[in-house]
Amino acid sequence: MALDEVAGTLHRDAAAVRQLAVRARRHVQEARPRYPVAPEEGERIAQAFYAASHLGDVDTLRGLLAQDVVLRADGGGRVHAFRNPIVGVERMVRLFASLHAKGEFQSAAFIRPLRIDGLPGYVSVERGTVLQTTAFEIEDGRITAIYITRNPDKLVRIAQTLGIGGSP
Repeated sequence: MALDEVAGTLHRDAAAVRQLAVRARRHVQEARPRYPVAPEEGERIAQAFYAASHLGDVDTLRGLLAQDVVLRADGGGRVHAFRNPIVGVERMVRLFASLHAKGEFQSAAFIRPLRIDGLPGYVSVERGTVLQTTAFEIEDGRITAIYITRNPDKLVRIAQTLGIGGSP
């Protein structure tokens, strides 16, 4: 759609709409990167998180997580996932220590590091058969958000690319 058409739709002067478009483009170009962490640093933090969470290393987890860290998970109603967001470093540390103590990670396997929607992360298999991606927002060297996807419908392409099976 041309800017003149947009102007007509918005009932605005075409010159004003063109100026808005120029300002918007400039604003986008000047914006800082959405995820400023270097790829190598993101991969290092992702792998450190995997190791610490699966080994029950609460001290390392505390060092990796920001105070107001948030974990969100998506199982799509087909695979077990946390229903509500988990918020805060202490809740997160207790959660992963509890999962480790219950043996939840005994049959887990780290597949490989991977950029997920532009974020550093990794692909793993949890509980022996559940394909999972874990992505991290990182600021100032600390994880501020964790996004776990276990929904098999959303992981079909990754499973095919990696040549591994998805969840039941």
